[in-house]
Amino acid sequence: MKRQTALKVVNPILLLLALYQGVTGFFRMEMYTHFKAAHPIAGGLLLLFIAIHLTLNWPWVRSQFFKSRRVD
Repeated sequence: MKRQTALKVVNPILLLLALYQGVTGFFRMEMYTHFKAAHPIAGGLLLLFIAIHLTLNWPWVRSQFFKSRRVD
């Protein structure tokens, strides 16, 4: 799978997982049984998709944050 195609799949999933974590974290008392069961699993998936996202965007990250310094 090409990198751009993979990002088109990973990015929306990453957004949904982040929103899910925020909603279940905010309403944790109202939906405690759901929170206790699903929140940790979704958190693990969120971390996995963050790692995939960073891996796919690593050339950009390297060019922005790890610029080589030329000595004249």
